[in-house]
Amino acid sequence: MAEIEPQFKFESNHSLLMLSQNATMVELGERLDAAMKARSVSISQLSTAVKMSYQGIRKIVRGETKDMEAANCKKIADYLKINSAWLAAGEGEMDLPKALDAPAEPLPEGAIPTDPTKPHRIWVVGKGAGGLPERIWTDGDHPVGVTDQYGLVASQDPQAFLVEVSEESMIPVYTPGNFALVEPGTEPEVEDDVLVRLSSGQTMIKRLLSQRGAYRFGSYNSTAVLHFRFEDVDWVYYIAHPVPRRKIKSHW
Repeated sequence: MAEIEPQFKFESNHSLLMLSQNATMVELGERLDAAMKARSVSISQLSTAVKMSYQGIRKIVRGETKDMEAANCKKIADYLKINSAWLAAGEGEMDLPKALDAPAEPLPEGAIPTDPTKPHRIWVVGKGAGGLPERIWTDGDHPVGVTDQYGLVASQDPQAFLVEVSEESMIPVYTPGNFALVEPGTEPEVEDDVLVRLSSGQTMIKRLLSQRGAYRFGSYNSTAVLHFRFEDVDWVYYIAHPVPRRKIKSHW
């Protein structure tokens, strides 16, 4: 029997990189993992830089997903400064040719260079007795319900905040006592991890399973599915990734 070679189909119209075999995706994950290690970039740093979900990148690295948007492939390659054809299909070398690795444009006079992925202070919002507040941010500099704790975490969302994990339903990704980085500025997609606030005041960390006609949420260590009408939910915020307790500091 003739060996079937895995094939890539790069469609600009649909901006989708289709991979016909699971083995090929494992190779893509291996290439991405190798490139991240070569550039000393973690999954959380990459997800923040290219505005992809932590879970989505992790699935690619592990070879657990069957498709990847071409636009995301290009964003990853551009950020890691690697050959996009190598990342997508294993063509050529990982590193860009010297002629294509053009120097960055000079900064305007007086400009201060900044790194958008550099860790900075992000406040922990406490749930309190009644859960998280209906409105996290007001016109002030600090979110409502802010505690004296903060984390040094990278995020491009100016309204990002941290919440402590208190339930066991999202183990092993979110362990009680650790924290979750919430980014309200990122629109959550199906299979993303989210922070949910119900109109009753209850808040919980879940996986977004569907938002067709109503919300459906799931957990990592349970098959139970929660159903809520749109009017029963105040907000659903995207969670970028877990944050270990050791990164949490006290302001005082």
